[in-house]
Amino acid sequence: MNFLLLETHELDAAGRCRLVGRRAEHVRTVLRAQQGDTLRAAVVDGGVGVARVERIDAEAVDVRCELAADGEPVPADTLLLAVPRPKVLLRILAHAAALGFGRVVLFRSWRVEKSHLGSEAMRPSQQRAALLAGMEQTGRTRLPSVVFQPLFKPMAEDWLPAADLPAARFVAHPPATTPTSALDLAGVGGMALALGPDGGFLPYEVDKLAAAGFLPVTCGARPLRTETALAVLKGQLDVLRARG
Repeated sequence: MNFLLLETHELDAAGRCRLVGRRAEHVRTVLRAQQGDTLRAAVVDGGVGVARVERIDAEAVDVRCELAADGEPVPADTLLLAVPRPKVLLRILAHAAALGFGRVVLFRSWRVEKSHLGSEAMRPSQQRAALLAGMEQTGRTRLPSVVFQPLFKPMAEDWLPAADLPAARFVAHPPATTPTSALDLAGVGGMALALGPDGGFLPYEVDKLAAAGFLPVTCGARPLRTETALAVLKGQLDVLRARG
């Protein structure tokens, strides 16, 4: 965490906030802030600015924030993710927030174990905490939305055709014939990226996603763990979109 990410309800009418626990300890021991120092700060889904340290002791840190009225725009990218193992899911959600996805669609594919769907990691509170950790890491302020589609076929045949997704759509598939290096994405805005579980999608699932406009792409013939594939593909696609 290199800046303070606060919730609206934590601020009083004057912009003051009392930090305790993890964030207060971070300000004291990592940022090594002293009374009078200013820190980068933001409100979730709100303004960005600074927080001035008004008081600091072993129990709490009191800050007063000065924030812009407008916050960052909502990121245009969407991640469609077959639900992985619980610990991996929370890590990927943190990565997704850090990498700038504005929406995450969780779903069950054939290789997703049913037990994953009943885990603590599927609780909104657990997912929110993971997303906030990713946002803190990179200084992002927009909280990605998370929705769950419990059945693959209805999602692919009914939900996807009507979903408000970017036109640029890709599904990660190591055997695909289109490498990411062959894509021309200069000037492309938002994108949707579908990732399967470790072991990948079934051919049937790739075909269903392709019918919904998702181009199968590969970043190499060797399969990667899902969280590794997310970082590699997002980075490659971002570079391609940034080209003039």
